[in-house]
Amino acid sequence: MRQILAFLFAITVAFCCACHVNVAPDPRVEKAVLWAQSIAKDASHGYSQGAENASAKHPYTGSREGPDYDCSSLAYHAVTAGGFPVIDAWQKSEAFMKRYAGQQYSGDSDTLRDDLPASGPFEIIPYKEGVMKLQRGDVLYAKGHVAIYIGDGKTVEARGVQNPRGGDWVTGDQGGEIDFYEAAGRPWLEIYRFKR
Repeated sequence: MRQILAFLFAITVAFCCACHVNVAPDPRVEKAVLWAQSIAKDASHGYSQGAENASAKHPYTGSREGPDYDCSSLAYHAVTAGGFPVIDAWQKSEAFMKRYAGQQYSGDSDTLRDDLPASGPFEIIPYKEGVMKLQRGDVLYAKGHVAIYIGDGKTVEARGVQNPRGGDWVTGDQGGEIDFYEAAGRPWLEIYRFKR
């Protein structure tokens, strides 16, 4: 039974990856993707939710706004690097003051849903409807997590120290904290896509 399930999963992943649309992204979207990829390739950037959010169980150091990032701050900074004022949209939102009394520079994974459309022509697509047509630069959302789709079935994302490759709580990447991962088989709920 396990072999059959593994086989079916492999076929599903191969089919999904083969069906992704390789549309050349808008130059701003491409710039955002390249920025995120450069962060993932540079081991001086690791995962942190910020020293201000540290606890005994999660002894974060540094900042979540660079050189370390969490999943949402990586997405906010990437989209901003592409030329979309998503951090400005966050700081003008009601949630900015309500959640953090104006103290968190970039928003959370769930605030991207409102902040991206406020910063440019982004649309929200249910993942089940868009999974077969993923495009480079799509922001994938799961409850409490976001990633940037880079094509060929891969994402770039900040996954922290509980990722498949390791990691540590100090500044910089000690293994897979910000890296490239498979998009398939994950609990994605929505796609945030730039509309041409």
